[in-house]
Formats: sequence, C-alpha cells, structure tokens
Amino acid sequence: MRCLLIGALLNMFIWQPQGLRESDIVGYWLNDTRDMVVKIYQKEDHSFAGDVVWLSDSLDAYNQPLRDVMNDDPRKRSRLVMGLTILYDFKWSSDAWRYGTYYNFKTGNDYGIKISLDDEGNLRLTGYYGILFFLGKTKVWTPVPDKSLYGLN
Repeated sequence: MRCLLIGALLNMFIWQPQGLRESDIVGYWLNDTRDMVVKIYQKEDHSFAGDVVWLSDSLDAYNQPLRDVMNDDPRKRSRLVMGLTILYDFKWSSDAWRYGTYYNFKTGNDYGIKISLDDEGNLRLTGYYGILFFLGKTKVWTPVPDKSLYGLN
C-alpha cells in the first residue's frame, strides 16, 4: 500500500509538473498582435493542431478572401487563410507541447516551436527558424475570454 502511494505521488510530480495536463492547450487563443484567433484541438493520433478561425482583416486589397499567397508551393497559394492549419504535429512532453511546426502565412515560413503554458494561463510559443536555436523568439497568446466577440460558437 505504501509503495502504491509513493508511486502515485511520484507520477503526479514527475509526469505533470505544475498540474499541467495534455489537454490544457485545447481551446481558442488570441495571438500576440490580437488580429487572429486560432482553435487548437487534439487529433486522432494524439498530436495537436491549430486552425485560423478568426482574422481582424480577412480580405485582401481587392476585397477578396485572404489567401496563402506567400506559400513556397505554388499549388497552395490559392488556399484560404481562414480555416488554414498553422500549428501542426505537436506532441505532449511532460511540461510542454513539442516537436511541432508553426506556419506563418504572412511570410510563407515554417518554424519549429515549443508551446508551454505560463502561470497566468497564457500560451508561450517559442519559435526557431531552421537549426538556429539560439535565435529563438517567444510570443504570448491569450485565451479568448468570450467567443461571441469573435463570432465563434
């Protein structure tokens, strides 16, 4: 009985520091510039992804829906930004979501990033371009307080 209790306590502190759970990332998040809302969800393969569900300006200069025009792949340049998956393949790893990619549709670049939660409940996305790990940059996304403000269900 004592071993069982010790094992349960160790599991609680080793596998989920600060009370974090794998699903804590799921929800709607407002980016750092407050011009985009991303819905993060868990996929069937237990990885996490995020889709653009709201943009402050979803039209281009010709009043047409914004498209992924900066993509390196010419076949993907006609994709709509609204609904575009920009976070993909994140896996839970004891204290953060790692090994995933962030696609910036404004530049057409992919970034390897780590996502963690801070003490205030905000997402901290620390990104790196290529193998330049020493040139990382962190963005802070906040949870959407009221989905109706953004026309979300």
